Amino acid sequence: MNVYDYEMPDAERLVLLALRAAFPGVRCAVYLPTDWQKTLRQDGRLLIARRVGGNERVPGHVDSGMFNVQCYALTRRSASEMARQARAALRRSARDQFAGEDGHIQNFREVTGPFMTTDPLTEAQPDFYRFTANYMIDTRPRR
Repeated sequence: MNVYDYEMPDAERLVLLALRAAFPGVRCAVYLPTDWQKTLRQDGRLLIARRVGGNERVPGHVDSGMFNVQCYALTRRSASEMARQARAALRRSARDQFAGEDGHIQNFREVTGPFMTTDPLTEAQPDFYRFTANYMIDTRPRR
């Protein structure tokens, strides 16, 4: 089989699976849910991870995706801790070659480490905190 025949895995799905394994009971999603305030008040934490760019670095072998990871919590300390735990979980997933049904997480590189961020949506909620980070995460297909 020609390497160009291999379909690359759904990197976003792999990253979410790895984060859900690391954060059981925490809602992990690609987009901020419409009921995010209710979720945050009930569960105390919410994690959003979405692919925002990248490219197929080695055709048929390695897809390199830029991921934005946002951690929401009821205290600044909890949001910061969750962001650092998410970073560690993604780093471990690359080290351990975390596998999903169609591929593996292969490599992790930090682009922007966790930092507290706000916008009009979260500024209107003085008891909600958000930390954001950006990572390059390489995935490869199962063979």
